[in-house]
Amino acid sequence: MTILAIDFETATSEAASACAVGLAFVEEGRVTRQAYSLIRPRDLRFDPGNIRVHGIRPHDVLDAPSFADIFASFAAEMDGALVVAHNASFDLKVLRESLALYGLAQPRFSALCTVALSRRLWPDSPNHKLSTMATRFGLGFRHHHAGDDAYACAHIALEGVAASGALDIADMADRLSLRRAVASQPARREGGVAERALKAQVRPAGAGQGSFRYTVRGSRGTPYDVLLAPFGRAGAWRLACSCPGARFRDECRHVRALHEGDFTDLLPVEAQAMARLERFVMEKAGLGEPV
Repeated sequence: MTILAIDFETATSEAASACAVGLAFVEEGRVTRQAYSLIRPRDLRFDPGNIRVHGIRPHDVLDAPSFADIFASFAAEMDGALVVAHNASFDLKVLRESLALYGLAQPRFSALCTVALSRRLWPDSPNHKLSTMATRFGLGFRHHHAGDDAYACAHIALEGVAASGALDIADMADRLSLRRAVASQPARREGGVAERALKAQVRPAGAGQGSFRYTVRGSRGTPYDVLLAPFGRAGAWRLACSCPGARFRDECRHVRALHEGDFTDLLPVEAQAMARLERFVMEKAGLGEPV
């Protein structure tokens, strides 16, 4: 049986906004293989709170593969596997909703949550957060880096094997009645909700159509990312900002200023990107050809 630990980071509070995934495969009582990748979410929208947690910004994932491409690289190994995750309900929800968004089939597997495991085996711990348990077992890692989190999760499960006297992780999950079956789900049929969602994705950047990233200075000097890219069903170009104000309105003050041609808070940018922004502003004002 394949045993793999998995961890997702998301761009927003929406589960189907994975922006990174980490995997750690366990064989014969040790981690033998690891994988990590950034993921380009469908609409490239990032909540500032999520950025503060994992440090991933829109420009980091512009050239990253989609969830569908990443999932294809390990889908076969997940079928029939025991999947281990810390706070598994979160990671399994990200998996389930991302698969649904892209109209992909969910394989059959079973799951083990290492939070539940930690509560069962180490009730004396002040809490059972991943960072706390990693410190308990002397694991050095970058918290909220999906690759490191998956690795730490796998090691917590292995520590559980030793503490419980089980033969391996699967045996431990069964002895402690912590294994949960996850049923397979068929792919969504073409023309359904998932198909319509696919058509609403960000238009792929083509020749001369690449996205452009800018940085603006906030009122307290905090730098924020602004992305100029094609969004939505029609693929119309628009600006998207990572500042807190953008969470509650379509047009934050930074985007509004740029729309008005006010570049006061714009930090230095290369000439090509500046020319593209100026062209966009003129088009918005009806002074140029649509782009």
